[in-house]
Amino acid sequence: MIKYKNNFSELIRFRQLVHDSQKFQKNEINSILKWRKKLFKKSKIKTKLMNISDCKDWHFDKNKNLIHKSGQFFKVQGVKIFGAKSREVASWSQPILNQKHGGVLAFIARYIKKRGIEFLIECKTEPGDDSDLKISPSFQATQSNMNRAHGGKLPKFYDIVIKLKGSRLIYSTSHNEEGARFWKKSNLNVIVQIKNPYDKRIKGENYKWVNFGQLKQLALKNNIVNSFVKTILFMI
Repeated sequence: MIKYKNNFSELIRFRQLVHDSQKFQKNEINSILKWRKKLFKKSKIKTKLMNISDCKDWHFDKNKNLIHKSGQFFKVQGVKIFGAKSREVASWSQPILNQKHGGVLAFIARYIKKRGIEFLIECKTEPGDDSDLKISPSFQATQSNMNRAHGGKLPKFYDIVIKLKGSRLIYSTSHNEEGARFWKKSNLNVIVQIKNPYDKRIKGENYKWVNFGQLKQLALKNNIVNSFVKTILFMI
């Protein structure tokens, strides 16, 4: 797992900036909802359930565990639970996702005197979503993504979030993934602030700057904000 060197005074400074910014920021979200709707109309992503045997580059190993040909991403194995006296039943077995590495979930922030602290959101959908676009953090990647096990590009903003090029770390903390579905997996939740608020690397129609109050308003809407937004911003 990637390691950052935290400085708690950075988080205190950032919290104060967020607090002061909310005194003059407008929290309207209609413009964000219209932007999301426009992107949805242009989106061509579709998903459907299929048989495991039809998944390209995935196969069962000699122990009948489901794995990717790269040996990365995750493995589907079985887990046996004993002695759970406080649960509905004391013992059971189930499939579980065993991921070799955790993930990095990050928000990129910026500060402009007249606008205060803003956070970069991405509008995207994941395979298990309802095919609608979700308000997501600036950066979501597993170590396998960053190792390019999929054969594609490095995750967008890798240099800003991971290499801290032109950015400063606000804070990072590790949180466990859902234990009912993942085996001993944790994600690193990170906030970084770019030094140049008009950094030219920040581009793409699926990205937008919003303030903290707007994020809280969006979180009150049904099925718009993905869960990682909340786990990262709890630090504030």
